[in-house]
Amino acid sequence: MLALTAGLLFPLAFAPYGWVFLLPVSIGLGFWTLQRAGSARDALLRGWLYGLGMFGFGVAWLHVSMHDYGFMPLWMAVPFTGIFAAVIALYYGLTFYLSWKLGRSALAFAGLWVVLDWVRGWLLTGFPWLYAGYALVDTPLARLAPLGGVWLLTLVAVLMGASVVMLLRRQRHAWLPAALTVALMTGALLMPDTPFTHASGPRQKVALVQGNIPQDIKWQMTMRSATREIYQDLTAPIPADTLVIWPESAMIEFYQDIHGFIDDQGKALADRGGALITGLPWRSDSDAGITYHNSIASIGKDGLRGVYHKQKLVPFGEYVPMQSLIRGLIPFFDLPMSGFTPGKPSQPNLRALGHTVAPFVCYEILYPDLVAERSHNADLLLTISNDAWFGHSAGPHQHFQMARLRARETGRWLLRDTNNGITAIINEKGQVTDRLPQFERGVLYGEYQPRRGQTPFMRFGIGPWLLLSAVLIGLGYALRPQVRSDI
Repeated sequence: MLALTAGLLFPLAFAPYGWVFLLPVSIGLGFWTLQRAGSARDALLRGWLYGLGMFGFGVAWLHVSMHDYGFMPLWMAVPFTGIFAAVIALYYGLTFYLSWKLGRSALAFAGLWVVLDWVRGWLLTGFPWLYAGYALVDTPLARLAPLGGVWLLTLVAVLMGASVVMLLRRQRHAWLPAALTVALMTGALLMPDTPFTHASGPRQKVALVQGNIPQDIKWQMTMRSATREIYQDLTAPIPADTLVIWPESAMIEFYQDIHGFIDDQGKALADRGGALITGLPWRSDSDAGITYHNSIASIGKDGLRGVYHKQKLVPFGEYVPMQSLIRGLIPFFDLPMSGFTPGKPSQPNLRALGHTVAPFVCYEILYPDLVAERSHNADLLLTISNDAWFGHSAGPHQHFQMARLRARETGRWLLRDTNNGITAIINEKGQVTDRLPQFERGVLYGEYQPRRGQTPFMRFGIGPWLLLSAVLIGLGYALRPQVRSDI
């Protein structure tokens, strides 16, 4: 029960709650239960219960998209969400199990946590949600993000919680993880808060359009002309010399079917010194057949200037695994636009108003290595989303918080445009400079600063931190403590 409770505390450190002090408390309590485990099998169970609490509460909002917009009855949506949480929780069961096998050291525990979080981010397309380091985006420790990204922040968070437990239990070599934690935290506090990047030109005006079209009517045929009118009316009064952004699937028709309307909007803005970047579905015809993409298009004076097709698709939302077997079983597997094909990794970034824009559609912004790789020649980051799928739940707030850390990691401004919020402009330090309220139709006016240069995390990615984690695992095993069972 303590392991389950400790896991339930974990999401409270994240948005929209923001009780960051609970992060080391949750991790520390989880590590405490690991110390008390009587066998590796017992440790596995405790770790799984910890993960079940973490994700059972942390991603409970998934049932909103299933029930409210996926036509799945509540009695089915809730168990489906629970099953998903139970499967993801196995990563933490494995973390606890291997930690017990290796001697229950805080060093090995922290190293294994980072390694298995990394695996969770790519295995079977990955689920890179609720990494511990994201909760630290508004703390001084976020200064470490340009060095090691969310991985270094996660390592610090886990070491912080676990080393305190070792000290309280007066275990042998407890000073070593504590000293490492203090050194990393002190380094973050003393490090000058200056980015590794630099301004590469004058500030640029930008307008992010938030259409706020309810998800339950968005994909209806009757909304096609209405959707065009909404975005056309919101865009018309935007001043000259402005980069205009429309969100993910702003248009619900394929570009090939409405390119006249889209190109006209881009030309009208270009005639006033501006440009348009919009999310929309895309249809490709080839000898191999027809494929569909969730895409972002850059539109200029002469029409289409570039297009990016989303690479990281959401299982069951944008594509259906083993669709020949399960499509049609329940309505959720037949959601609108659930037959997309992923784009190729080699796609170039977009260009608009002389700037190179690194584009990411919704879920993609959660992949730190993908963002770091595509940011090398970019002046800014852009992510578009449609978080209307998750209503008034915690999901959109968690998504926004995690996206902000990408700006810190890359030292670049991030523009985030969504259908119904959270639409915002974030600077290179991950700080929100402007934002629109959720569930309101409107336009967010602001500016961004183009930047160039590379942070250490952009250069080296997770590689050094996986190596450090492996060293910590080995060192933790070599210096494994003698565990007391009376505390």
